Amino acid sequence: MNRKNLELKYSTYRAQGASVFAVTLSTFVKSESFARSDRMRNYWDYHFIYRVRQCLPMHAKLDHDWVLEESPDGYFHYHGLLALEAKYEHRLWRDNDLCMKLKRAIDSHATPGKYRYFGIKEYLIEPASNISSWCNYITKQAETYE
Repeated sequence: MNRKNLELKYSTYRAQGASVFAVTLSTFVKSESFARSDRMRNYWDYHFIYRVRQCLPMHAKLDHDWVLEESPDGYFHYHGLLALEAKYEHRLWRDNDLCMKLKRAIDSHATPGKYRYFGIKEYLIEPASNISSWCNYITKQAETYE
């Protein structure tokens, strides 16, 4: 998804009263071929989002998008956005911090597992204060005015 569409999508969620979170998940993966494989997609879609959904009621609406980026030191990491109904924000974010249930779940991903081929060494999930800036940052595109 390009920056403009990503920004429009999540700004619309925010305008409709949804909570929007910025996500960064850092991995131990250095192999570009591995990073481009379905295993990286599967981690976000099945392991990470599964853990987020575990914190929410079954009927809660959740939307998410992500990009994969290589850091200057050669490790790949995810940047993403989550949007959920504002009435469930407290299930992920309480007292200016990520809820303990989600922290523990992601902490358990620090080492590879039977179905997880890599670990998440660091992460940051917090309310997105400026969706436009975050979209620019994660897509590495400058603001364009038309």
